[in-house]
Amino acid sequence: MTREVNVETFKTLFEKELQDVRRYKRNEVAIGAKVRILDMEKKKIDEGTVQVKNVSLKGAFLGEFKLGKNSFPAKPFLIELRMSGKTYQGINAVCKPVRFGKADDYGIGVEFEELWVETK
Repeated sequence: MTREVNVETFKTLFEKELQDVRRYKRNEVAIGAKVRILDMEKKKIDEGTVQVKNVSLKGAFLGEFKLGKNSFPAKPFLIELRMSGKTYQGINAVCKPVRFGKADDYGIGVEFEELWVETK
């Protein structure tokens, strides 16, 4: 016997278990960053600001994008982050988008491809 289950209900019921299978723990943060949208050859397409919402060893979730063109490319692209604030200034990354969030709380999950720190 089979029974149909609503996908959203399933996700709600097993949300904790789904989170537990992540490779790296996510840490909730609120870090402002300058952002550049790059093509795959790392040439600038657009720039603006973003909020880093959570971060792990391998990536982050970015939201509240404010870009000059107010859009993302329709072809593969990279995101360069330059974190701001007293604690995080100088931390930079080039990231590959791996997940696009929902419309009501839009954001992009990214995987770090390059990560470096600039010191004065």
